[in-house]
Amino acid sequence: MLIDRASTLGEALGFRVVPSGFFVDADGHVRYRHLDDFDVADPRVAWNLERFLAGEPTESPASAAAMKAGALERFARGVSLHSAGRRDEAMRVWRSALELDPDNFIIRSQIWVAEHPERFYPTVDREWQELQLLKEGYDKPLP
Repeated sequence: MLIDRASTLGEALGFRVVPSGFFVDADGHVRYRHLDDFDVADPRVAWNLERFLAGEPTESPASAAAMKAGALERFARGVSLHSAGRRDEAMRVWRSALELDPDNFIIRSQIWVAEHPERFYPTVDREWQELQLLKEGYDKPLP
């Protein structure tokens, strides 16, 4: 597990939702990609992990679209601002990134985490997230 503050891996691997999962071999090739609701407790993930470790082919689920470039840049800038203690500026930048890419759950979640950390730590409140989506007028299913 790693934290990608600048979204460098997010851009390279093309994910928009966290957690996302990847199995990368010793040569740096991505052998499994799970971009939507990755959960190590999911039996399908465990099955694919066993296959990956045995050197057998894996079966990745359908992939989501990559984060839009302008939104990715703004997201990374917001992370830098937030890390520097400039929370209000970070929130403005993240909101502008979300305007560019309104289906981006990484950006949306980052805003929520900054505003409502109690809904994410020690556990993620998925029901609260679904209600937030409704309040924000988002009419698609929770990723």
